[in-house]
Amino acid sequence: MRFIDSINGLNQIFDSDIPKKSVVMITGGEGTVKSGFAYSLMSNYLEQSGEFGLYITLEQNKQSHIENMKSMGVKSSKNLMISDISDYRIDYSDEKLDIIDFIAKTIEMYKKRYGDKFTTITLDSLGAMYSLMYTAPHELRRKIYQLFEYIRREGITSFIILEKYNDAGENVQTTGMEGYIADGLIELGMKLNQNDALRYLRVRKMRATKHSMRLHIFRIGNNGIEIIEGHIFD
Repeated sequence: MRFIDSINGLNQIFDSDIPKKSVVMITGGEGTVKSGFAYSLMSNYLEQSGEFGLYITLEQNKQSHIENMKSMGVKSSKNLMISDISDYRIDYSDEKLDIIDFIAKTIEMYKKRYGDKFTTITLDSLGAMYSLMYTAPHELRRKIYQLFEYIRREGITSFIILEKYNDAGENVQTTGMEGYIADGLIELGMKLNQNDALRYLRVRKMRATKHSMRLHIFRIGNNGIEIIEGHIFD
């Protein structure tokens, strides 16, 4: 089973699969279905591969996230667990919040439980994680670099969501280095076509594999997310 076979039409963009152990950024503005894309990719992959994965949501609680996925026709795999920040607050209510420590401990817990069968995670989102951290910019860059390296060393393929703009259209806080230290960068966006707004996907970067860099149109259908074959923005 390949990651690129987990969403209809994604394999037309890549010559080969997303390399295992990669850190892949998924970026875009509001309404570009970043969470749905990452969740669909993971859920379908894990259901077919028999491996296990973890979706860490810092934006929504678990039930709200599941309901949002159902509304988009995205199916949930029994092999995909969801962890939200409320779990952490209950377990560590008397301690200072250290979100990176939370992520590392959570990964360690699932690695012990499933061993080499635990292969992939999504962090939703990096911006939400930054809002929970009280760290100087230079220290934040170091911590993010260390987090990405830790995930790679654990042999896990990760999808890291980063909101590009807020509701007011302003740039969201970033360190400016996320795209450089990640192995892959998938951009989701919208373009106006007469009176319609069409969603698109573009792979801006993916190490160790050839891929298209054109803007491919995708939609949310009855069976979840699908990339429309042959439809691109020039």
